Amino acid sequence: MSSLKRTVTYFETPGFANTALVIEAVKERLTLGDVRTVLVPATTGRTAQQFQQALGNTEVVAISEDEVLEVCERRPVSDRSMLDRMVRRNLSVDSERDKEARRQIFDMMLLPICGKTWNVVRDVLYAFGQGMKVAVEVCVAAVAVGRARPYIRVVAVGGTGEGADTAIVARTSTRKEAFGPRPEKRLVIQEVVAMPMMKWL
Repeated sequence: MSSLKRTVTYFETPGFANTALVIEAVKERLTLGDVRTVLVPATTGRTAQQFQQALGNTEVVAISEDEVLEVCERRPVSDRSMLDRMVRRNLSVDSERDKEARRQIFDMMLLPICGKTWNVVRDVLYAFGQGMKVAVEVCVAAVAVGRARPYIRVVAVGGTGEGADTAIVARTSTRKEAFGPRPEKRLVIQEVVAMPMMKWL
């Protein structure tokens, strides 16, 4: 039986202060040469820009919530009930309440499974931290918005609030297949590159 040794970077606390160290950990992991794409969630674009500047020729794909919501709007009406009720009220994202509403929309409209079943999956991911949950979301979102192919190995980044504090090596999947019955098409977390030990700010 073969085995591999990998370096994992752990942070005492989560949050944007870890961004530079996550970038360094990802940069080191990329030297192995088996991953060519880094997926980064984007709100303002600053974190994605930092990754792009540091990683040079590596493909850095920034995925914004706006892109995901745009894809959601093109789905059949039956899939858009939450979007119709919340987004169409012109959420401005000026308040914490609006930010939380956007987060709920993102969860319900994008993620592979919704409702009670997804709540269980979401809570399990939260046990690894908000950054892990976001990194997993990005693996599905990138495929949903056409910015990454399904079933490829990527580095996916996540964070707690702003910036980055988590990075994983994962296999992307489609929204429907991420937790489906066919193992070869499922979302797979293969490695943890960086992660905070404390999970909440």
